[in-house]
Amino acid sequence: MSNLYLTAFNNLVIKFNEDLISTFPDENDFKVYKRGIEMLNSANAKKMCQLFKNYSHFYKKNILNKEETFFLTTDYNTVLNTIDKKEGIENIINKLKVCWSELSSNNKEKIWEYLISLIKLSDMIN
Repeated sequence: MSNLYLTAFNNLVIKFNEDLISTFPDENDFKVYKRGIEMLNSANAKKMCQLFKNYSHFYKKNILNKEETFFLTTDYNTVLNTIDKKEGIENIINKLKVCWSELSSNNKEKIWEYLISLIKLSDMIN
């Protein structure tokens, strides 16, 4: 069963990034992240979920509560010092923070739903 959740998790990460590319077609960073996600997924299908868990567990409550102010004002360096900076997750978060003001309420809600779904799926994976 865990493999089913892992596949769903990885597919959702890819879909999330594809939606970010569609939403921000002029932002090349999301296209670069897509290639990185695909390479990571093909090299080690579990790694994406491990990285997400390592990073998101610090902010799980804030994400589940959709705390926009927390998201925009938090300096994530404290967490980045406790995990491997080579993971690159901070790049995606920081890019989202920059682009956040350009998003419609509907798109912001979609991002929250992606993040919440990713948290729930990652919790189901051993």
